[in-house]
Formats: sequence, structure tokens, C-alpha cells
Amino acid sequence: MALTLTTIHIAIMFVAAAVFVVTAVSDIRTYRIPNLMCGLLFFMFPLFVATSPHTIQWAQNTVVFAVVSLAGFALFLSKGIGAGDIKLLSVTSLWAGPDLIAVLLLVTTFIGGIESIIMGIALYLKRPKIGAPWNPLQEQVPYGVAIATGGLVMLGKMAQPFWLPG
Repeated sequence: MALTLTTIHIAIMFVAAAVFVVTAVSDIRTYRIPNLMCGLLFFMFPLFVATSPHTIQWAQNTVVFAVVSLAGFALFLSKGIGAGDIKLLSVTSLWAGPDLIAVLLLVTTFIGGIESIIMGIALYLKRPKIGAPWNPLQEQVPYGVAIATGGLVMLGKMAQPFWLPG
């Protein structure tokens, strides 16, 4: 049975995709994830649920959001990740819920790893002096790019009935 998506639901998903792209670009340029972007995703979620052509277990999505937020807060306290990254990952996990959280985390981890390797090589080659001490763990990585990519893949999986009708 093919699932049909309403026009408003598709529009919300396109706006969410645009928010992910703007967030990634902002993180690349400034190493900051605007609170406005996380807020937009957060407040768009109830509209997404209300316009969905099928039932979304929003309470389960909220539990996933809470778990990711708490784990992220612990990482933030240990200086393992920035606050903006945690906010973006948390709100994206709200959309993912239990059905797509694995997709979100796997894509985010994979893209983040590739991003870190590429940035590490680039920064190594740009170091001021050959043989100069350099600690790659002190370098910042705009991890919002990886999270946004995971969010885009997650949205693609959600929209699959639209672009791959059964």
C-alpha cells in the first residue's frame, strides 16, 4: 500500500531541508549553529505531526529527543562537542524518532568522520612550519555539517513514499 503525502506535509519537509542546508552553511562559515535554525526545526515538528498522513508516535519521538539531549549535555560538559551541535542533533532526533534515529546517527557519524579526516589533512598541510608541534584534537570541526547531512538523509527516508511510490 503506497502512502500519499499531503502538499502541506511535503512543504514542511522542504522547509526543514532548507533549514538543514542553511545551518550547515552557517556552521562552515562561522563555526556556529544559529539558535533560530534549531528553534524552527523544534517548532515545525508539531506541524509536521499534525499534517502527517499517518499516525506519528510523537511521545516516542519525544523520548528519543530527551535521551539524545541528555547524552549530548554530558558530551558538552566534557567539552567533547559544542552546544549548537547538541541542540541541532537533539532537535533532529525529535524528527527521527525511534524509527530513524539509527539512520540519523550512522549518517552523521560517517559524514563527520570523513569531514574530520579531510579537515585534519588540510590543517596539517597548512601548519606554519614543518616539524612544528600540532595537536589535531585542538582543532574545531563544523560538525553541524554532518548532523545536517544526517537530517537531510532522514528527511529523504521520510519522503520515500513521495519520490518512490509503491
